[in-house]
Formats: sequence, C-alpha cells, structure tokens
Amino acid sequence: MRRARGGLVALTRALALEFAADGIRVNAVLPGAVDTPMLREHFPGADGEIQLRELMAKTPLQRLAAPADIAKAIAFLGDRDLAGFITGQTLTVDGGALARLSLE
Repeated sequence: MRRARGGLVALTRALALEFAADGIRVNAVLPGAVDTPMLREHFPGADGEIQLRELMAKTPLQRLAAPADIAKAIAFLGDRDLAGFITGQTLTVDGGALARLSLE
C-alpha cells in the first residue's frame, strides 16, 4: 500500500505542475478506514465486530471515518474560495492513523 500511496502522491504533484498554467488544480484525498457496507463485509460476525473495534482503537480519533467525512474533505479541496491556492497536495483523512504509524 505504501508504494501505491507514493505513486499517487507523485502523480498528483506531476499533474498539478502539468495543468497549473491552465488554472487547473490537482489534489488527492487519501482516506483511511471508512465505515461502509463494503468494509463491514470484510469483518463478518462477532469476530468481525471485535476486529472493527480493534481497528478503531488503533486510530487516534478512536472511530472509523463516515463517508461524509471524506466527502467534506473533497468538497473543501473543490471549493475555489476555500482552497483556490492549493494544488499538488494530498490530504490524508484517516483520523490520525498515518501520524500514529510514523511514530511506531
């Protein structure tokens, strides 16, 4: 996953440079674990509930992201008034999980 993340970061930066002269901003949102039916399918039954609680416990904010959390990050980056001078950036929306990993 780290290689894929690194590739996405590099692609985002390259595209931002490529399209900046045309006034096109390029950013990426990198979500952590999002509470969706697809995620819950990977954690079936009582054992799955335990695993989900363990996943939440490893996240500094102690919860999974709601789909709305990710949507709000995307809306922020898409808003020219709020983020009009942001390009070539990746916004990690993971409740602090990446920050915690960097300290372990």
